[in-house]
Amino acid sequence: MEYVIGIDGGGTKTEVLMADDDGIIVAKSSGGSTNPNILATDELFQTLEALLTDLSQQAPGQFNSVTHLFAGISGAGEENNQDKVKRILTDLLPKDISIEVFPDTINALYSGTFGKPGIVQIAGTGSITYGINNDLRHERVGGWGYLFGDEGSGYDIGKQGIIAALKAVDGRGKETVLLEMLYDHFGVTNGQELIKEVYSSSTPKNKIAPVSKIVFKAYKQHDLVANAIITNAVKEITHSIRTLYAKLFYKEENALLVLCGGVFNDQDILPPLIKKDLATSKESLSLVIPEIPPVGGSLIGAYLSKNNGLDKNILDNVVKMNLEGR
Repeated sequence: MEYVIGIDGGGTKTEVLMADDDGIIVAKSSGGSTNPNILATDELFQTLEALLTDLSQQAPGQFNSVTHLFAGISGAGEENNQDKVKRILTDLLPKDISIEVFPDTINALYSGTFGKPGIVQIAGTGSITYGINNDLRHERVGGWGYLFGDEGSGYDIGKQGIIAALKAVDGRGKETVLLEMLYDHFGVTNGQELIKEVYSSSTPKNKIAPVSKIVFKAYKQHDLVANAIITNAVKEITHSIRTLYAKLFYKEENALLVLCGGVFNDQDILPPLIKKDLATSKESLSLVIPEIPPVGGSLIGAYLSKNNGLDKNILDNVVKMNLEGR
């Protein structure tokens, strides 16, 4: 029997699965970042080597029978980075294995479309809109990082929440329950202490992004300021989706829309608002919340590479095994 490997490489964590021709997972591993933008080449090599060595130790016979590997790696949207990751994997794997390297956004897309064309809107700490059409053309919108973009992300929503609260302190903005919520969250009693908590952090972005949960909580309490922040986030997200749809699909052509990332965890807030907003225009989009994690999407990518398709038995097993492994 032959085997495939799927890799979901993120900026902080990487997950790897090895499975047989029927979609049964025989080994899995996880490690740190594999983003070539933030790791030196030797660090990237060591991380990937440790992950693949772990797989080979768990199932040595199966590892030697791997024929296809699909890696969705954060930072691999740039051609030089793709080549770097592919060279490292080639050095680490037995000869004659087919290796494909793409941005990690494709893993998230396939986790919802199961390999079919479509659009994925990722919104966690950051945000990006990514898609593939029926001609297998890849396009993206956004994803320019927290300094220049990431609209609709957890960071963006959290930042707007803090800004609104501080404007309320000044008297420049409307009163909002966000202020007391933020004081409680950071364990402070005034605006000066609040910004000190944020600015003193070695990674302010990671301090700000979780504030999005507070904005969602205030939204549920019908706070007008939180409502405005969420409304704006929806407009930013749907604008990106519409822009990408126009690049990839014919007018009124049906496409799957996958929502992936932490800001969509509460399925009662953003998903229905996004669906409602998109219903006001002519894009034909079917909204999907993924059943499996992105690493399952990378495994689907490996099967597509191997078989040029995905039969129901493999898909059922991939979904079952990933759900059991969550």
